[in-house]
Amino acid sequence: MNISREETGKLTATIKIEVVSEDYSEQVEKTLREQQKKAAMHGFRPGKVPYGLIKKIYGKAVLLDEINHLLSESLNKYIQENNLNIIGSPVPAREKTAELDLDNATSFDFFFDIGLTPEYAVEMGDTMSVEYYDIKVTDKMVDEYIHDLQHRFSDHHEHEHEHEHEHEHEHEHEHEHEHELPELNEDFFKKVFPADEIKDEKAFREKLSEGMEKSLVGESDRFFMNAVIEKLVSDTNIELPDSFLKKWMKEGGEKELTDEQVESQFDNFARSLRWQLIESRLIRDHNLKVEEVEMRDFVKEYFMGRMILNSEDQEASERLDMIANSVLSNKEEANRIHEQLFDRKMLDFFKNTVKQKHKKINYDDFVKMVTDKQAN
Repeated sequence: MNISREETGKLTATIKIEVVSEDYSEQVEKTLREQQKKAAMHGFRPGKVPYGLIKKIYGKAVLLDEINHLLSESLNKYIQENNLNIIGSPVPAREKTAELDLDNATSFDFFFDIGLTPEYAVEMGDTMSVEYYDIKVTDKMVDEYIHDLQHRFSDHHEHEHEHEHEHEHEHEHEHEHEHELPELNEDFFKKVFPADEIKDEKAFREKLSEGMEKSLVGESDRFFMNAVIEKLVSDTNIELPDSFLKKWMKEGGEKELTDEQVESQFDNFARSLRWQLIESRLIRDHNLKVEEVEMRDFVKEYFMGRMILNSEDQEASERLDMIANSVLSNKEEANRIHEQLFDRKMLDFFKNTVKQKHKKINYDDFVKMVTDKQAN
């Protein structure tokens, strides 16, 4: 087998694989002989079907399977041994590959187009700054929250009412619930915040507002993280092999796309690919990896908080280990935890690396800003 590579552009190349009979004949015969031993055919005893008949019936299919196996194995091996950093996966160059003549030919040439990862640098640090929105709750939001709390802590009184149906002259009793909403006084403040000494409504509203704003930090963080990603993708000069990628999009998926579908999806696809390249560089350069021990600690801390277990107690520690083993053995759950911890690690990295321009914004305006951005 002979494999060669021809550069076809700055970030593209074509790999040629020449397959000759010496590469496949021994394995093809071995597979056909095994098929012969198992073959059951009318007129012949099991395992006694002539080899020539087996070859005639199954020869082409076995040959094609073996060639495909050889191509896949040799192509991957060539890419690894030559340290080719490719984008996507190789795409058959059908326009260069002749139609297979399995009846007469003994050697075959195959061509595969590949796209190569470009050289690029990710610039961060003091030169990069992104707006961080500190979300402020509105008076209306605090009013609504207080109203909900009053209902939650209200006393329920049942009142029995007599009701006469308009069309049926009979009486029945209905039970209606009326809420006597508690006053905004120290007793009520104590119910809501048992650990605090809150004397007046102003202090109560400030305490509520503070808690509500803390609960919105996650939304600020997500917006900040997305803004950093957008800026990195926009500012990092990454040249891509567009023509190859369009071909890969069209032919490389489970379902072949039309040219129109490829063109309509390409910009978003290229943006996503640029971020993947940037992300992989950040992971490598800054060691942003989630280790298994971090995932185990995350699971154990979660259950310690809910089961009131002491990790220093031997029995409790062993129980926590069993719980962690059980949770992480679920691949879907393990992936979810890994993704959650990785996002947290990436966010912390961005917060420590990117200069933040803090801006205050009320919640309604923040929601409108996010909605408008998604619409565009």
